[in-house]
Amino acid sequence: MFGRAGRVTGHAMGLGKVHQLQAAYAPVEDRLLLRINTTDGMEFRFWLTRRFVQRLWPALRQTLEHHSRLTGVDNQTVRAAMLDFMHEHATAATDFKAPFEESPSKVMPLGQQPILAVHARIAAVPGQDQIRMLHLHPEQGYGIEVAMDTQLLHAFCKLLADAVASAEWQLELNLTPGFTPSATSPERGRVLH
Repeated sequence: MFGRAGRVTGHAMGLGKVHQLQAAYAPVEDRLLLRINTTDGMEFRFWLTRRFVQRLWPALRQTLEHHSRLTGVDNQTVRAAMLDFMHEHATAATDFKAPFEESPSKVMPLGQQPILAVHARIAAVPGQDQIRMLHLHPEQGYGIEVAMDTQLLHAFCKLLADAVASAEWQLELNLTPGFTPSATSPERGRVLH
C-alpha cells in the first residue's frame, strides 16, 4: 500500500492519490498486469508486455539516477552503491505485504478490461523537483499520468522486477547492473500483493 506516495490524473477525472500498486504475471497472457488503486475509489488496469518493460526499464533507472542526484558522481561503483542503498531504504519503508483491495464498486474510468500499454514517458513536473510523471498510454485512446515521488518510483521498480522474475522472461531488471550489494545487508522477503 502506498499512502501518500503519488497522484493519478487522467482524462475527465479528478485527482486521487495512489493508494496501491500491483504488478503480477498472467501466464495465459504472458504479460504483466499492472493495477493502480486510488484513494478516491478508482482502479486502472494495464497489460505490460516483455518488450514494453524491457524498453521502460532503462528510463526508470536513468530517472532514479537523475532524481537521486547521482549523475554528478563519476565513479560507477560509488554511484551503484549509493543507488542500491537508496533503493533498499525506499523499499524498506514500503508495505508490500498488504493484500490488494478488491471492490466490486470501484470506478474503472478506462474500462474493466486492462489496456495494452504501448507508449510510456517519464517527465519532470514543473515546479516539483521531487516528482516525476509517468505517462502510460495505449496505441489509441486514453491513458493515465501518475505522479511519483522517489519512494513510489523505487517501489514501482521493485514490483516490476519481482513480477518479471516470476514471469521468467530472462530480463535482468537491476537498478545497479554489475553491482553486488554487501554480504552484510539482510535479505528482505519478496512478497507481491
